[in-house]
Amino acid sequence: MRTTAFIAASAISAVSAGRIQRAAFRSEDIIYKDVAIIGGGASGSHAAVRLRQDYGKSVVVVEREPILGGHVDTYLDKTTGKIHDYGIALYFPYQDSFDFFSRPDINVTLSPWFPAGGNEIRYVDFASGQELTSAFHSPDEAAGPIAIKRFHDLMIANGWDNMTQPGYWGLPAGKDIPEDLLLPIGEFAKKHGIEAMLATMYPSTGGGVGSRGDFEDILTLSIIKAFPTAWSKVFFGEVGMFKVDGGNQVLYDKISTLLGNDVIYSSMVVESKRSNSGIELVIDSSPFVDLEEEPGSEGGKGKETGTTKERSTKKLIIAKKLLLAIPPTRENLAPFDLSPSEINHFSKPKYGRSHTAIAKHSKLPVGTQLRNLPLSATSNPLSPFLQTPFVLSFTSLASDAPLFSLGLSGTNYTAFPPSEAKKVARQAIQKMVEAGTLPDLEGEEVEFVAWSDHGPGGFGVSAQELREGWMEDMYALQGKRSTWFTGNGIAADFTTMLWKFNDVLLDRLVEGL
Repeated sequence: MRTTAFIAASAISAVSAGRIQRAAFRSEDIIYKDVAIIGGGASGSHAAVRLRQDYGKSVVVVEREPILGGHVDTYLDKTTGKIHDYGIALYFPYQDSFDFFSRPDINVTLSPWFPAGGNEIRYVDFASGQELTSAFHSPDEAAGPIAIKRFHDLMIANGWDNMTQPGYWGLPAGKDIPEDLLLPIGEFAKKHGIEAMLATMYPSTGGGVGSRGDFEDILTLSIIKAFPTAWSKVFFGEVGMFKVDGGNQVLYDKISTLLGNDVIYSSMVVESKRSNSGIELVIDSSPFVDLEEEPGSEGGKGKETGTTKERSTKKLIIAKKLLLAIPPTRENLAPFDLSPSEINHFSKPKYGRSHTAIAKHSKLPVGTQLRNLPLSATSNPLSPFLQTPFVLSFTSLASDAPLFSLGLSGTNYTAFPPSEAKKVARQAIQKMVEAGTLPDLEGEEVEFVAWSDHGPGGFGVSAQELREGWMEDMYALQGKRSTWFTGNGIAADFTTMLWKFNDVLLDRLVEGL
């Protein structure tokens, strides 16, 4: 996701909801479609292709950024000519969803991925800058996968996998949700004797999801969205991982070509009217100001300009159905004519925020991964959990360039914008310099040559709210007022699983079209 500030100054839009005047638009600025899709990431792009090709429906995709791709982030190093994926990097097969890659008009080439190796791993406490001593021993490499296999088998044996993947269609009503799934993941692991999985699971989930700062306190049901049973198979070798040749952006560039003028880029919804008979959307490409203040860097996606951008005029979309493929936060949904009950529903979740980036500095150790672990991991390696916000690691990307990928997580969405995340990254490097772990920077600034805001993570509702039917209510909104929801806000957060979620959803969406 190039930015999560999908709307700007959205508060004013709700005021005018329902007052759209068709006569105010020129005929060439009115777009009639079967389905309007908001968001051109993995879910929105896939849905657009399938609706056009498999269902014969007309679509329009409204994408805030100038390209499709969502959480895909691909950086071209102009010096070396090498391509680096620093967002979504890999794909794993899930049911028949891999077939999408081989569609005639897409047809990207996948290659098996294997760990490249070569990077020396150094364990460093980024909070203090100190490198963990030789007394630290990483957990038994076999113990984690064994525990994850037991977790997988437990999910299957209890039928919990069918309740939670690819979406929550099969989750029982709130009062009937299995209590084990509402336990904090730490308690769940202890109850079932699989604590060894947590240290392996933790970095895979980006250090946790949702709004809780302590990984072990995150609800198991929330963790499953970021670590579903299908993904767990990768860790004990049942399925492999694959990469797109030429970088992941290749896939979305081909989708962009396929969809052509059915995508409206660099635009956002500012007004809407939704009813059971259809929807109307006013989209705006006129000047607006991004919510972030720091300029984007060369090689990135130019997401944080903080400048007024000249765009084209407003357009009116009239469609039979609306598919929202954006995180269903209260802020993102503000322009969509929410009812009081919808406002109440979407105001409950608390979201964290994550970012990915590529940093460049001549003093960072090429050929090394600096992995963030608290000093306490020396005595308790099974609990290497960090206090947010944090950088998970600095990982060398190439032997011929001082480029390092990093992922960052924070528990408070509004308090962890890119500007704050960059401070956290710079502070981590400075702490390592002060502790003697890294050499003096000699006045050279850390450069972020690419940056991507991956936005809200998890659905951050409490066990009590889930018992009271929050997820049941979320899925009950599907189809109401001609509106459908897809994406990682309400389904497993992996591309191939999101595509399979779409397969279920689209069959329902097209009924009556």
